[in-house]
Amino acid sequence: MHAYAELVAAFTDSRLPLPPVPGPLRPRLRTVRDWCWSTREIDGFAMYMFEPGFPADVLAARVPDYVAVSHAGHGVNSYAINYHLVCGPLAVLLQVGWGGIYTDNAAAARRLEGLFRRCEDLHAAGATATGGRVLCVFSQLRGVSACGRVPQPPHGDVHAFVTANRTAGEEAFDVAERLLGAG
Repeated sequence: MHAYAELVAAFTDSRLPLPPVPGPLRPRLRTVRDWCWSTREIDGFAMYMFEPGFPADVLAARVPDYVAVSHAGHGVNSYAINYHLVCGPLAVLLQVGWGGIYTDNAAAARRLEGLFRRCEDLHAAGATATGGRVLCVFSQLRGVSACGRVPQPPHGDVHAFVTANRTAGEEAFDVAERLLGAG
Protein backbone atom coordinates (compact mmCIF):
# COMPACT_ATOMS: atom_id res chain seq x y z
CA MET A 1 0.00 0.00 0.00
CA HIS A 2 3.05 2.27 0.03
CA ALA A 3 2.46 3.51 -3.55
CA TYR A 4 -1.20 4.22 -2.83
CA ALA A 5 -0.19 6.21 0.27
CA GLU A 6 2.23 8.22 -1.92
CA LEU A 7 -0.55 8.91 -4.42
CA VAL A 8 -2.90 10.04 -1.64
CA ALA A 9 -0.24 12.33 -0.17
CA ALA A 10 0.64 13.89 -3.53
CA PHE A 11 -3.00 14.57 -4.42
CA THR A 12 -3.93 15.78 -0.94
CA ASP A 13 -0.89 18.09 -0.72
CA SER A 14 -1.81 19.53 -4.14
CA ARG A 15 -5.45 20.05 -3.13
CA LEU A 16 -6.66 17.59 -5.72
CA PRO A 17 -9.45 15.06 -5.34
CA LEU A 18 -8.33 11.46 -5.01
CA PRO A 19 -8.57 9.40 -8.18
CA PRO A 20 -10.65 6.25 -7.70
CA VAL A 21 -8.44 3.21 -7.24
CA PRO A 22 -10.60 0.12 -6.64
CA GLY A 23 -9.65 -1.87 -3.55
CA PRO A 24 -8.56 -5.01 -5.44
CA LEU A 25 -6.11 -2.97 -7.55
CA ARG A 26 -4.56 -0.98 -4.68
CA PRO A 27 -2.11 -3.69 -3.53
CA ARG A 28 -0.77 -3.95 -7.12
CA LEU A 29 -0.24 -0.19 -7.46
CA ARG A 30 3.36 0.92 -7.69
CA THR A 31 5.16 4.21 -8.17
CA VAL A 32 6.51 4.28 -11.74
CA ARG A 33 8.20 7.66 -11.30
CA ASP A 34 7.43 10.99 -9.68
CA TRP A 35 3.69 11.71 -10.15
CA CYS A 36 3.03 8.43 -11.96
CA TRP A 37 1.41 5.37 -10.37
CA SER A 38 0.18 2.25 -12.10
CA THR A 39 -0.55 -1.44 -11.77
CA ARG A 40 1.08 -2.10 -15.17
CA GLU A 41 4.07 -0.89 -17.15
CA ILE A 42 3.17 2.57 -18.37
CA ASP A 43 4.72 5.85 -19.45
CA GLY A 44 3.18 8.91 -17.80
CA PHE A 45 4.16 11.13 -20.73
CA ALA A 46 2.48 8.73 -23.18
CA MET A 47 -0.63 9.05 -21.01
CA TYR A 48 -0.33 12.84 -21.28
CA MET A 49 0.04 12.61 -25.07
CA PHE A 50 -3.23 10.61 -25.01
CA GLU A 51 -1.61 8.09 -27.32
CA PRO A 52 -4.05 5.90 -29.26
CA GLY A 53 -2.27 2.75 -28.11
CA PHE A 54 -4.16 2.86 -24.81
CA PRO A 55 -7.69 2.71 -26.25
CA ALA A 56 -6.40 0.32 -28.94
CA ASP A 57 -5.29 -2.08 -26.20
CA VAL A 58 -8.79 -1.94 -24.67
CA LEU A 59 -10.51 -2.30 -28.04
CA ALA A 60 -8.34 -5.30 -28.93
CA ALA A 61 -8.85 -6.91 -25.50
CA ARG A 62 -5.10 -7.17 -25.00
CA VAL A 63 -4.78 -5.47 -21.63
CA PRO A 64 -5.66 -6.88 -18.21
CA ASP A 65 -7.53 -4.84 -15.62
CA TYR A 66 -5.39 -1.93 -14.47
CA VAL A 67 -5.38 1.56 -13.01
CA ALA A 68 -2.86 4.29 -13.86
CA VAL A 69 -2.62 7.89 -12.72
CA SER A 70 -0.12 10.53 -13.75
CA HIS A 71 0.55 14.24 -13.93
CA ALA A 72 2.64 15.09 -16.96
CA GLY A 73 3.09 17.71 -19.64
CA HIS A 74 5.51 20.10 -21.24
CA GLY A 75 6.16 23.83 -21.61
CA VAL A 76 4.68 26.27 -19.14
CA ASN A 77 0.97 25.54 -19.50
CA SER A 78 0.43 22.17 -21.14
CA TYR A 79 0.02 19.80 -18.19
CA ALA A 80 -2.71 17.34 -17.25
CA ILE A 81 -3.92 14.82 -14.74
CA ASN A 82 -4.27 11.54 -16.61
CA TYR A 83 -6.35 8.65 -15.32
CA HIS A 84 -6.96 5.17 -16.70
CA LEU A 85 -9.30 2.65 -15.12
CA VAL A 86 -9.78 -0.64 -16.93
CA CYS A 87 -11.69 -2.90 -14.59
CA GLY A 88 -14.34 -5.49 -15.44
CA PRO A 89 -16.96 -4.09 -17.80
CA LEU A 90 -15.63 -0.51 -17.53
CA ALA A 91 -12.71 1.20 -19.22
CA VAL A 92 -12.18 4.95 -18.67
CA LEU A 93 -9.35 6.96 -20.19
CA LEU A 94 -9.58 10.47 -18.78
CA GLN A 95 -7.49 13.63 -19.04
CA VAL A 96 -8.05 17.09 -17.53
CA GLY A 97 -5.63 19.99 -17.80
CA TRP A 98 -4.06 20.90 -14.45
CA GLY A 99 -0.73 22.33 -13.29
CA GLY A 100 0.06 24.82 -16.04
CA ILE A 101 1.08 28.35 -15.17
CA TYR A 102 -2.01 29.85 -16.85
CA THR A 103 -4.43 27.09 -15.83
CA ASP A 104 -7.17 27.83 -13.33
CA ASN A 105 -6.07 24.92 -11.16
CA ALA A 106 -8.83 25.38 -8.59
CA ALA A 107 -11.47 25.09 -11.34
CA ALA A 108 -9.63 22.10 -12.82
CA ALA A 109 -9.59 20.40 -9.40
CA ARG A 110 -13.37 20.92 -9.09
CA ARG A 111 -13.89 19.43 -12.56
CA LEU A 112 -11.68 16.46 -11.65
CA GLU A 113 -13.66 15.94 -8.47
CA GLY A 114 -16.89 15.64 -10.43
CA LEU A 115 -15.37 13.37 -13.06
CA PHE A 116 -13.69 11.12 -10.49
CA ARG A 117 -17.03 10.84 -8.67
CA ARG A 118 -18.64 9.78 -11.94
CA CYS A 119 -15.88 7.19 -12.46
CA GLU A 120 -16.57 5.77 -8.99
CA ASP A 121 -20.28 5.56 -9.78
CA LEU A 122 -19.58 3.89 -13.13
CA HIS A 123 -17.27 1.37 -11.49
CA ALA A 124 -19.95 0.56 -8.91
CA ALA A 125 -22.56 0.15 -11.67
CA GLY A 126 -20.18 -2.15 -13.53
CA ALA A 127 -20.41 -4.67 -10.68
CA THR A 128 -23.85 -5.72 -11.93
CA ALA A 129 -23.61 -4.69 -15.60
CA THR A 130 -24.00 -7.11 -18.47
CA GLY A 131 -23.38 -6.76 -22.17
CA GLY A 132 -19.62 -6.45 -22.50
CA ARG A 133 -17.06 -3.78 -21.74
CA VAL A 134 -17.86 -0.07 -22.10
CA LEU A 135 -15.04 2.26 -23.16
CA CYS A 136 -15.30 5.92 -22.15
CA VAL A 137 -12.60 8.22 -23.57
CA PHE A 138 -12.47 11.86 -22.50
CA SER A 139 -9.74 14.46 -22.84
CA GLN A 140 -10.67 18.04 -22.02
CA LEU A 141 -7.17 19.03 -23.12
CA ARG A 142 -7.35 17.32 -26.54
CA GLY A 143 -11.06 17.78 -27.25
CA VAL A 144 -11.76 14.04 -27.43
CA SER A 145 -15.01 12.58 -26.12
CA ALA A 146 -16.40 9.16 -27.06
CA CYS A 147 -18.15 6.28 -25.37
CA GLY A 148 -19.51 2.95 -26.52
CA ARG A 149 -19.34 -0.79 -26.12
CA VAL A 150 -16.13 -2.51 -27.12
CA PRO A 151 -17.01 -4.26 -30.38
CA GLN A 152 -17.06 -8.02 -30.59
CA PRO A 153 -14.89 -9.45 -31.89
CA PRO A 154 -12.34 -6.96 -30.57
CA HIS A 155 -10.45 -5.09 -33.28
CA GLY A 156 -8.32 -2.26 -31.84
CA ASP A 157 -9.39 0.38 -34.42
CA VAL A 158 -9.41 3.58 -32.34
CA HIS A 159 -10.38 5.87 -35.23
CA ALA A 160 -13.42 3.74 -36.10
CA PHE A 161 -14.48 3.57 -32.44
CA VAL A 162 -14.16 7.32 -31.83
CA THR A 163 -15.92 8.15 -35.11
CA ALA A 164 -18.84 5.81 -34.38
CA ASN A 165 -19.15 6.78 -30.70
CA ARG A 166 -18.26 10.49 -30.64
CA THR A 167 -19.94 12.54 -27.93
CA ALA A 168 -19.85 16.19 -26.93
CA GLY A 169 -17.74 17.04 -23.89
CA GLU A 170 -18.60 15.18 -20.73
CA GLU A 171 -21.57 13.51 -22.47
CA ALA A 172 -19.28 10.47 -22.77
CA PHE A 173 -19.96 9.82 -19.08
CA ASP A 174 -23.72 10.12 -19.61
CA VAL A 175 -23.51 7.47 -22.32
CA ALA A 176 -21.41 5.23 -20.06
CA GLU A 177 -24.03 5.58 -17.31
CA ARG A 178 -26.79 4.49 -19.69
CA LEU A 179 -24.78 1.57 -21.06
CA LEU A 180 -23.88 0.32 -17.58
CA GLY A 181 -27.36 0.96 -16.20
CA ALA A 182 -26.09 3.57 -13.73
CA GLY A 183 -28.19 6.47 -14.99
